[in-house]
Amino acid sequence: MPKSAEPGLGPGMIEAYGQIRRAILQGDFAPGSRLSQVKIATALGLSRTPVREALRMIEKEGLVTSSHGRQVVITPTSMADLDELYALRIKLDTTTVRTTVPLLTDADLEEMQACLDTMVANEAPDCFDAFDEAHRQFHLIALRAAGPRHLEYSARLNEHAERYRRLYLFQASSYQQSKDEHAAIMEGCLDRDGDRVAHLLAEHYARIALTIVAGIEPAFEPWLVRSAVGTVTGSRTGQGRKGGTQQR
Repeated sequence: MPKSAEPGLGPGMIEAYGQIRRAILQGDFAPGSRLSQVKIATALGLSRTPVREALRMIEKEGLVTSSHGRQVVITPTSMADLDELYALRIKLDTTTVRTTVPLLTDADLEEMQACLDTMVANEAPDCFDAFDEAHRQFHLIALRAAGPRHLEYSARLNEHAERYRRLYLFQASSYQQSKDEHAAIMEGCLDRDGDRVAHLLAEHYARIALTIVAGIEPAFEPWLVRSAVGTVTGSRTGQGRKGGTQQR
């Protein structure tokens, strides 16, 4: 999220940035769709000037592409993008938790438990927004000691992953698997065992990616994810598990 203190970023542009970015991540603007700046402004009740400036920033994140004719294309979702995204998350977040989890304070752990409780209370598909907000915070708290710049990048990857997590919003079988894995991660954090949390997190991220691939494009080989999780766990975790339990 852009900071209001940065030069040239007025409140109108910041509001436009937040609304447009959220609409893309939530799927309100379908991946691959072509829209004009005028249509985006009208749909969100915004004026055109801040929309134009906000789209320039969002384009740098890779969520849209635009042309001089003011046509905007919402970046399509793809299995190649999913593979790269989750491999990056595995590499970055697992390396980080090895050093940050031992530094978690009692207050951090209480906050993580509160997030976990909120997730459990919002498992129903129509409560996805509340679930996912608590879900993002749960994972980010464990990374906070790495510093704000590191945390910001991890948060952005997490947010981009939302477009894929939503693909399985209505898969009821995902809930128990998700609950069990997050409970295990919580237990590892309570023990301040960074190595165990790194392994659990790698397997958690990999299973999400492999399950989505299995449901959408089974012939696709997510070798980046397999390689990343294998590096963390010292094995080829995920091989032959494309048909595994669905989760978010």
